[in-house]
Amino acid sequence: MAIPLLFDFSTYNIHLLLIGLVILLAATIPNLLKNKHITEPIIYIAIGTLIYLFGDHYDSIAALNNVKVIEEITEFVVIVALTNAGLKIKNPFSWKTWKYSFWLLLIAMPITMVASAYVSHWILDFTPAAAILFGALIAPTDPVLASDLQTSKPSQQDSSRTRLALTSEAGINDGLAFPFTYFAIFFITKGSNYSQWIANWFWVDFVYKIAMGIIVGLLLGWLLYKMVFKFTSKNQQSKISRGILSLALTLLPYAIAEILGGYGFIAVFLAASAFSHVEKDAKHMDNLHDFTEEIERIFVALLFVVIGIYMASNFSKLSDPKLLLTALILILFIRPIAGWVSLLGKKDISTFEKFTLSFYGIRGVGSIYYLMYALGAATFPESEKLIQLTAVTIILSVFIHGISAITIQKKLDQYDNVD
Repeated sequence: MAIPLLFDFSTYNIHLLLIGLVILLAATIPNLLKNKHITEPIIYIAIGTLIYLFGDHYDSIAALNNVKVIEEITEFVVIVALTNAGLKIKNPFSWKTWKYSFWLLLIAMPITMVASAYVSHWILDFTPAAAILFGALIAPTDPVLASDLQTSKPSQQDSSRTRLALTSEAGINDGLAFPFTYFAIFFITKGSNYSQWIANWFWVDFVYKIAMGIIVGLLLGWLLYKMVFKFTSKNQQSKISRGILSLALTLLPYAIAEILGGYGFIAVFLAASAFSHVEKDAKHMDNLHDFTEEIERIFVALLFVVIGIYMASNFSKLSDPKLLLTALILILFIRPIAGWVSLLGKKDISTFEKFTLSFYGIRGVGSIYYLMYALGAATFPESEKLIQLTAVTIILSVFIHGISAITIQKKLDQYDNVD
């Protein structure tokens, strides 16, 4: 009589086990690491490395074979993070909210974009199109990884003007990077004679799409508030699922803006900000915020475990001195200097606050999305090198900014007023 095999160690079951464990870690690690000199993405990258070292099916992670999948996953993570950031903005129509981030967006972001493009061309011999793409995708501050230094949750007063500025900057600059990603795509698909297509790029991909994202975002945020809280009774409101409402506030503005040809990233952030502006019930807002934060944590955990596997499986390529040098120049020099220049003459904030706003241009999930989007839309000869450089920059940013974040947070507590 044959004895049945009771144990099933199939790849599918092992993957389910790993995903479940990572999700469990996403729920527990943030509390365990509270006030520690290390952040969650560092732990997830380490877990990914261990999975690679002890796994049998992770000889190589080929990002170029999974461009569309990575694009869609990172797209969802970014829009959830943008909703979360928008819900924290209490006064989106006040100059106090934008008095520092405005200058970071207007001055620091373009400088970072141009300087990063030049450095990648100079050190890595990127063609103009690839250099422009790298400058565009790496310039925006990431709303996902910047959460450790973002402003307080909706029910609390803004804890500091520095955190408020980092939140508002991270919320809007992902959308503003899209026109320049299109510029790189047009450059390689339509030719370097930009006089033939630059007018169309400016009016459609810069002016129209930004404007449509703004209109859809503000309108949808207001309409969703009216539908939920003005056209329903108090008794009915208590039965509305905050999770469902959070997802609606995330997906509807994004989808409608994209359908109408606008930038969904801008629409999502502004919809959440507009909703936060009109909804003053602290409990409602905290519930919305907490749900989006939980979803964000789960996907960040899964994504950075995969990044850890990719790093370990491609370590020899990612340790190329030219890649490391380019990434370090961006993180330690280009963004800090660009940020400092943008804040020159601002005498109402301290030197330390200027340093924080300048230095903490964290790179992350948004950069991965833009890269995958561009690689899916056009063929860049340096595709593999672009992936490697972006990965190195993100990993170094996670470690450099993550390890120093708790020290910065404690110091910022001394500047705990938003004036």
